[in-house]
Amino acid sequence: MGYQGLAQGGPMDLHAYCWANYLLGNRMYCSQLEITGGQTRLLARRAVTLALTGADLAARVNGQPVDGWRTLHLSEGDTLSFQFPRKGLRAYLAIPGGFAAPAVFGSVATVLRDGIGGLRARVDDRGCLINQGDFLETASKEVFKPGINRMVPMRYIPEYTRQLSLNLIESYQARAFSEASRNTLYNSRFTLSSNSDRMGYRLDGAAVIPPFNGVISEGIALGAVQIPENGQPIILMRDHQTLGGYPKFGCVAQLDLNRLAQAIPGTSIHFQPISLEAAGKKLKSFYSFFNL
Repeated sequence: MGYQGLAQGGPMDLHAYCWANYLLGNRMYCSQLEITGGQTRLLARRAVTLALTGADLAARVNGQPVDGWRTLHLSEGDTLSFQFPRKGLRAYLAIPGGFAAPAVFGSVATVLRDGIGGLRARVDDRGCLINQGDFLETASKEVFKPGINRMVPMRYIPEYTRQLSLNLIESYQARAFSEASRNTLYNSRFTLSSNSDRMGYRLDGAAVIPPFNGVISEGIALGAVQIPENGQPIILMRDHQTLGGYPKFGCVAQLDLNRLAQAIPGTSIHFQPISLEAAGKKLKSFYSFFNL
């Protein structure tokens, strides 16, 4: 939605989101719940088949532990609950056909900072999170499919670790940075700050001195690595603004943003260069597999 002056929005971890829809045979645009940090309890008002992917939030059905990255079947009256994160940060919950929600600008994504989306997108409290007591309606009448019993192959299940190496595609502004600044960016380990959100992830560490204090605001992309005056990089995430005025060293490869979206504050982050061609080849393969 950037061309409309709105944040892009959507799932922070596209890898986990796509696999959840894939397990159920859903189309890739089917809406899901993104559960950040756990502490959630859901009651099944009817029998339903689910797919659960992403972070390990210690999911339980009626108090009994269940594994992620697979389909689950709930009976009427069952409860699905999530505790604090054990690995990763965000879990994805899908149902056959997706959840029903009003579309805004052609999307049912919720973007809090823009006040867009949500279960009540056409009333005064649009852009709100799911709240206690909310009823989640289904977009399809047939949501219980006991014949679907699938799991994601182990080789496609990420290992969410406290150390990340992110592939970085350099931008045209990268040439303006000094050799010392380049060395600092590539040879340092940064720490993910707690002052991070769906708009941007802030990093703490050695200062990467920008070549100038600012630029005329210009269109900015998902994954862009901005270097503000204090030299602490900011990585723009799904709900990023559409314009930016800080120098940009480059963009984190989109597939790496999925792993970054699962990082918790304190995670150690290292950058390594990758060519646009190499990153594009990997992304094309991902898009082809999921028919995006």
